[in-house]
Amino acid sequence: MKITRLKGFKLLLTIVLALAMMTGSGCVKTAVKTGVHLSAVPVMDLMMESLLDSPSSTLLKDGMASNVLLVTALAEMDPENQGLLSKTCFLYTSYGMMVEDEDPAYAVELYSIAKEYGMRSLMTDKKFAKGLEEGKKIPELTPLLGKKYMEALCWTGLAYGLYLMQNMDDPMALMDMPDCVAMVQRSMELDEKYMFGVGKAFMGGYYAMLPEFLGLGGGPDASAAMFEEARAISGGKFLLVDVFEARFLSTYVDDRDRFESLLNSVLEADSSALSGGEGLNDLAKVKAKYYLSIEDSLF
Repeated sequence: MKITRLKGFKLLLTIVLALAMMTGSGCVKTAVKTGVHLSAVPVMDLMMESLLDSPSSTLLKDGMASNVLLVTALAEMDPENQGLLSKTCFLYTSYGMMVEDEDPAYAVELYSIAKEYGMRSLMTDKKFAKGLEEGKKIPELTPLLGKKYMEALCWTGLAYGLYLMQNMDDPMALMDMPDCVAMVQRSMELDEKYMFGVGKAFMGGYYAMLPEFLGLGGGPDASAAMFEEARAISGGKFLLVDVFEARFLSTYVDDRDRFESLLNSVLEADSSALSGGEGLNDLAKVKAKYYLSIEDSLF
């Protein structure tokens, strides 16, 4: 299911909105009218938890594809709902990660949409929004955002960063990197253990891509240290850390043995060892198998 490539996407979204407003004994409609924040409803978090703990990457991917349109519709029904906008950003970012290997162009679309919803979530903070209107840079403004915005900061930064990583042949991409890094770093300041250390895993990949001489905190040593910090959060059970290290750091330093060792260990690991993240680990295995299949092109 390719959400943004459906020619009738806007029409389809309108239909979903209409159905959502008419069904469920008017529950959704009533919630919006009375100002109930849908993201605060436990069902939303339970849905996310259920997706992440899916017993296979196929179920996880199908679940993301099925739910992203519904959550988008709900977000458009309650456009000032910071939490719901953040959840929508998360879904699009996660779905992009699932399809980027088979369809990079489609992943770029998804990351772009994720960033849009993420920025809308962050801009529900009046000081942040005013700062942007005044022309201030995102790295200047992220310290204004507190714990309430931790998830939105993390996923908006990841969406933006993953979008840029798919466009590294564009010299302008490096110029935008400080924005996504500032968001991810602020999210880590607020909760470095969030989602098994996904922020640190991203920063490990980011550091691997930036030569030390640029003075932006990059280089292989910084990358390796960040991956170790990420790995420590889950006790090595969050397998995407190993996948990111193999894909970005091992290829950068031309360490083919480390690349193969990391990815083979991912394939041999027990996905269910990570409570609440079995689906993510199964996704890591799919990526590990793919990267091993294109190993010669990466070295």
